[in-house]
Amino acid sequence: MVLLGGRESDVKQVAVVTRNQKFARILCSILADWKFFAVDDLSAAKVVFAERGVHLPAHVSKVVWLTPMPLVAGTFLQTPICLTELYQLLEGQYFPNPRRNIRISLALEVDLQIEGAWLTGRMISLSDRGGRIQCAAEIPKGRRVHLEVNLAGRLLKLDAEVLYCVPGGDSPGTSQPQTGVLFKPASDREFNLIRHFIETTCIEQACAREGIALKDPCVSWFDEPTDPWSTTCR
Repeated sequence: MVLLGGRESDVKQVAVVTRNQKFARILCSILADWKFFAVDDLSAAKVVFAERGVHLPAHVSKVVWLTPMPLVAGTFLQTPICLTELYQLLEGQYFPNPRRNIRISLALEVDLQIEGAWLTGRMISLSDRGGRIQCAAEIPKGRRVHLEVNLAGRLLKLDAEVLYCVPGGDSPGTSQPQTGVLFKPASDREFNLIRHFIETTCIEQACAREGIALKDPCVSWFDEPTDPWSTTCR
C-alpha cells in the first residue's frame, strides 16, 4: 500500500491510497495542479481515493473507490479515469457552487478578429467553455470575436463572446488588458476537442514533472485519448 502526500494544507485536502506508486504520483501531481493537496493523514482528508481491494481503516468516511468495474454501492470512479469526471466530483465535494470545467494555464498565441480587424494576443487560461486572453486592446464586454488558435498542432477556429475585460495594470505581472471569453462554437464537437486537449495536457504535464514516460503502463489508469484531433479540424 502506498500513501502519498506532503505538508498538510488548510483547505482541499485529499488522500490517495494505492499499490501503484507511479500512478499515485501522477494523480497527486494532477490534483496539486487543481489546488487539491494530498496528505498522509487519512482522517485529515475530506476525500480519500482508494484502489478497490486495498484495506482502509474504519475511521475513513468519504471514500472514492478506483475500480475497473462499476460498484453497486458506494462512490466510485471507473478506471481508466476520466479527468473531467474526477474534477467534477472533487468540486462537488468542496464547493457549494462547483465548477464543471477543468482550467489550465498556458501561453498560446491566438489571432482575434474583431469587426473585420485582426489582432494578436496570448491565451493564458483555457477551459472547454472559454478562456482568458492577454491582448494590447481593451475589448468591451458583450463584443463578438472570432478566434484562431493552434492546439496540438491543429488550427482551431471559434467564435466567442467577451464576458469581461480587466484593464492593463490591474492584473499582477502584466501591463496588458486581459479579456475573458465564452466560446460560441458551431457544434459540441469543438467543446469535446478542447476538453480532450485539456485532459491530455494535464496528464502529459504531470508525467513530465514526475519523470514518468507517457508509455509507462501506469498511465493506462487514465482515460487519455491518443489523438483527439484524428477525425476533425483537418
